[in-house]
Amino acid sequence: MTHPHGMDDMLAPLTWTRALTAWHFAPITAVLVAAALSLYVVAVLRVRDGGQRWSLARTAAFAAGLAVIVVALMGSPAVYGDGGLFWVHMIQHLMLIMVAPWLLCSGHPLTLLRTATRGRLHDRVEAIRQSKAAAFLTSPITGLTVYAVVLFGVHLSSFMDAMMGSPALMVLEHALYLVGGYLYFSQLLTRDSPPRDLSDPLRLFALFMGMSADTIVGIVLLQATEPPFPAYARMHPSWGPGPLADIHGGGAVMWIGGDGLMFVMTIVVMLRWLFDRSPEAAKAGTFFESVRQVTLAATAQEAAPGTDDADRERLRASADLDEDDEALQAYNTLLARLDSRGRDAHRPTDRRFGE
Repeated sequence: MTHPHGMDDMLAPLTWTRALTAWHFAPITAVLVAAALSLYVVAVLRVRDGGQRWSLARTAAFAAGLAVIVVALMGSPAVYGDGGLFWVHMIQHLMLIMVAPWLLCSGHPLTLLRTATRGRLHDRVEAIRQSKAAAFLTSPITGLTVYAVVLFGVHLSSFMDAMMGSPALMVLEHALYLVGGYLYFSQLLTRDSPPRDLSDPLRLFALFMGMSADTIVGIVLLQATEPPFPAYARMHPSWGPGPLADIHGGGAVMWIGGDGLMFVMTIVVMLRWLFDRSPEAAKAGTFFESVRQVTLAATAQEAAPGTDDADRERLRASADLDEDDEALQAYNTLLARLDSRGRDAHRPTDRRFGE
């Protein structure tokens, strides 16, 4: 029996040295990655020739994403993951569906394409970006659905068994990881020229739902009582953990590793939202500002009855209490009345001795 990459039946035991040095050259992957990097660099140079600047950090992020793809598909994750170790396959899975798409979309390739193109080509790019098809593909519902279907369809079905006997299905699996991950994360982690922008609360909710999908897959695999993929088990190297323990290890990688990466992404989105001063972020914060206004107005009515209707209306109607001078004055009046009422409540009663 041979492994998918044409190797002998026995893989050399996995060590830290082999994890760093094991390699299988995949010519098609190499050509596609080189082409993607070349096109990106040419577009950057075109932008600079036009007198505009392009962030070096974005270029580095895109190149790092391609490097992750190369390691996942030609390094030890491919050699040992496609060769019979399921827990290594799950590491490869996370690299292709989460890490690489995150880095690639951080390179803002669509923004670069719009900036680098001119004339009719630019008009065509804009027409595609504004099309209904683009709106559908960039919808968070579409991204989440594709992401979940790929997760469940690959690991909770017989796809894995079929894939181990078909190099074409293995290529399809890798492509599904990359495409599904990019559709999902490109709209949640960046603002790379979408037809419509998403609010940060919606981004956080979509990330939470994706984390739930990772958790479900991980727990199902951890609870398996027998190897769910017989073909994979037959390829399992004798020096590795038992086939069932290998499946449990893969489930742990999916659950802990996937949720850990999702948690980091959630923190990144929350921090960006916290420090974002754009109009889009301001719209997302309108809800909290309105709650604050209504609460203050209710406090004025209940705790400080002397507050007149005009002051309460100013508190309710203000777009921003911190920037509206009249609303701020009404707020200060409210505080003064509350302070005065508090002093009156705690002032001792003046009574004569013996009364």
